[in-house]
Amino acid sequence: MKLYVLYAGEITCTDRSQLDSNSNDQNEIELANPIFLIDHPKGKVMWDAGLSDHLIEVEEDIEAWIFKLRMKKTVLSQLEEIGVPPKSIDYFAFSHIHNDHTGNANYFKSAQLVMQEKEYHLAFQADPLPVNYKDYQELKDSKVTKLHGDYDLFGDGKIRFISTPGHTAGHQSLLLKLEKTGSILISGDIAYYKENYQNKGIPTFNSDKKESLASLDKVQRILDQENAQLWIQHDKAHFDSLSLSPKYYE
Repeated sequence: MKLYVLYAGEITCTDRSQLDSNSNDQNEIELANPIFLIDHPKGKVMWDAGLSDHLIEVEEDIEAWIFKLRMKKTVLSQLEEIGVPPKSIDYFAFSHIHNDHTGNANYFKSAQLVMQEKEYHLAFQADPLPVNYKDYQELKDSKVTKLHGDYDLFGDGKIRFISTPGHTAGHQSLLLKLEKTGSILISGDIAYYKENYQNKGIPTFNSDKKESLASLDKVQRILDQENAQLWIQHDKAHFDSLSLSPKYYE
């Protein structure tokens, strides 16, 4: 099994206190925004869709509330570089449906969608629908597996979806077991950076603080049980230490 790390945009948060309700630090913080491709013998799995490739056409940062968004390299070009066209992806999964995770989702409309049922409802059945619905609207007719908790995709323990609600009602994380690298838990947005995770600093805009804290505790238990690495998706220092596609982890 191979794990590819793809660049999917950059984010500047102009007020980091919004990312941590325990903090009064209103300074800027730079955030990463990777997405991940897992090549398993039984199928290719795409985790998250990043910021939209269309942002590469915009010279200035796109401002969205406390976030400034930018793209310098498209997701599509990175997939082409490794010979993986979007139509060859067998499974596609959102950690959750915030716009920094949905931008290129329509590329993967032929894949089987894997989502927690609560997040699926927010994405496709809520009234009103999310403002970024167009990012993923072509997935509305995709075959879907709706989850109600943790789920082992192929039954071999190598790709496991972990229910971690709180940031959104149906937020999930991803636990991978690689032969050489070992176990990795890709956290979605349970935290934005290392200190945020360590201090259990809950973003002000999370859907449920109690669930958020419970999910942080659950993740730590899994890390201990599996002797797993924690990959916090938005942590720029960690992202800068990773080998990006076309390199991969085994």
